Amino acid sequence: MKRLLGILLIVGSTIANHFISSDDLQKVFVRYVKNEASEYDLQIVQDAIAIYWPVSSAPQNQNKRRPGESVDCLICRSAFGALFDLVREGASDQTLIGSVSHLCASLGFVTPRACRGIIELNIPILTYIIKTTPQALPRTFCGLVLQRGDNPSFCPYDDPRFEWTVNLPRRSNRRIKRDSESKNTPLTIAVISEAHIDPLYQPNGVADCNEPTCCRKGQTPRTHTYELTGESLIEDGVTRINNKEMLNLGIATEVRNRTKVKQVDRRNSPPAGFWGDYRNCDTPLWAYDDAIQRVAAAHRNIDLVYYMGDSIDHHVWETTYELINDVNAHVINEMRKEFGNNVLVLPSIGNHESQPTNQFAPNTVRGEKLNTTWLYEGLARKWDFYLSAEAKASVRERGAFAMRVRPGLRVISVNNNVAFKSNWWLVYDPLDAKRHLDWLVRELHKAELAGDKVHILGHIPPGVHDFTYTWTREYNSIVTRFASTIAGEFTGHTHGDEFKIFYSLENGRPISVAWGAGSVTSYTNYNLNYKIATVDPRSFEPTNFVSYIYNLTEANLTPNVRPRWFQLYDLRSAFGLRDLSPASMDALVRRMATERNRHLIGLYSKFLLKMSDRRWPYCNDWCKIDNLCRSVITVLWRREKCDELRRLYWF
Repeated sequence: MKRLLGILLIVGSTIANHFISSDDLQKVFVRYVKNEASEYDLQIVQDAIAIYWPVSSAPQNQNKRRPGESVDCLICRSAFGALFDLVREGASDQTLIGSVSHLCASLGFVTPRACRGIIELNIPILTYIIKTTPQALPRTFCGLVLQRGDNPSFCPYDDPRFEWTVNLPRRSNRRIKRDSESKNTPLTIAVISEAHIDPLYQPNGVADCNEPTCCRKGQTPRTHTYELTGESLIEDGVTRINNKEMLNLGIATEVRNRTKVKQVDRRNSPPAGFWGDYRNCDTPLWAYDDAIQRVAAAHRNIDLVYYMGDSIDHHVWETTYELINDVNAHVINEMRKEFGNNVLVLPSIGNHESQPTNQFAPNTVRGEKLNTTWLYEGLARKWDFYLSAEAKASVRERGAFAMRVRPGLRVISVNNNVAFKSNWWLVYDPLDAKRHLDWLVRELHKAELAGDKVHILGHIPPGVHDFTYTWTREYNSIVTRFASTIAGEFTGHTHGDEFKIFYSLENGRPISVAWGAGSVTSYTNYNLNYKIATVDPRSFEPTNFVSYIYNLTEANLTPNVRPRWFQLYDLRSAFGLRDLSPASMDALVRRMATERNRHLIGLYSKFLLKMSDRRWPYCNDWCKIDNLCRSVITVLWRREKCDELRRLYWF
């Protein structure tokens, strides 16, 4: 059979279809990395790369193909399979870095410098996991990193280690009368997220560069772009032959023929703005400082600040421990300087805080270039002024903490980055994410027994595609169990200003709301914003949110003048809400989906997109219902509420 397949592959180079299995493609990749590839092998690699680019960059709705393996999934499994073979054959990290960097550069997506930087940072982790984890498989790595929110079959990995449950304590009928402050003044909380500071940001620099993130000193302009014309070829990319998925290399020629290379006219590419840029650029240091100074000056009655994380930039190929430490220190020091010593700042960790980006190892991993304890210990020192001794000890152990911030209210800052799909360490130990949720259960149970209410701070909101299915399901079971204790949830990560409604896994009723913070970065195509939350002093539930923004286009017209911040919305007034209870928010999304003139859903998209010049004018009806759908999905792949809203909206 293998001889026949080999003959078919050779003959296939002269006919329309040319099929290769994942296993055989894996062997070709191995020979390529070992510099043993034949001319024929090199052609196969080039064809696979030609197919991979348009498929991997296609919108998700173009990948809703027949059941079976996707093109990028098959190629990913072959590439990771080759990496496994090479590691087990004894290839050194340096050999792998050199060969994989060369292959990455040949894709043409990014510069050789960016390729090598990303690979140098990640290869030590990948090889460690492959060497020490017999259960690790290529399909698990690929299934996680390629995970889609709308299709559980897109790249399945079927790893039984990822099926687990948290143990929840029984509900107690005992009710403790909790302490409360005598004053009835509502709490005022500033909610800030996503600084994404680039300390090397260059005003009037290159905003349209040849790397994934731009506006940094020393970058060069992009010279050309690639554009695939015509109908999608994804449907033809993988074919089942003799019960095996085969990659159709025959479409590579058609892909090349349809790919237009366009020269970039630099005259039509304005330089980077002073206060930031809508394009793939992070935040100038002075723009972050301006935002914090504005919050402190405009709102003198702030009681608490919730910072939802992601202080570090998106130049993920050249992050360093020193840069991360310096930026993390600046973020918290600027807040203390502006808010003073009497305002408590409570942070959570973002996925960009680690080195390399997204990588959060279990605390048992201590090796150099592997562990995350350096980050946790550093943040415990930087946050020292604000945290109790017990909270600091918890940060050092897991990057999370719980603390009673006033009578009747506890804040639990979770490190949910451990369950992020781009965290390679999930393959090493899937149960590490469970241990973090077990800790959350213990802290919630303590609060329940004490009669306290809880605000949960977590960088990434659950439900769309960023977390594993099991984590989202179990987190929802925790929210269901402790709904009477959880008074509010606060998230970041998406950069949009959105909310998520949790529904009871027992009876389907709305039970909690997670409030997104937005961002004090313009990355990508957003205006900066912050939010002021008003919180009931007894129930500790949010009673209103007011969001403030400035228009980046306007701000950049006058670089010597500070941006003009203005109120974007008052949530209750804008939507005519009596309160912000889960039931009220659930009723609101249904009104948005059923209202004939579609004013409310348009208003929600306007607020979510923060009136961005690059997003808001282009958000059509499909965009609006997609935005609304995300508000009711908190368990990965459970889209019943979303589908219901779509039916109401379109019919």
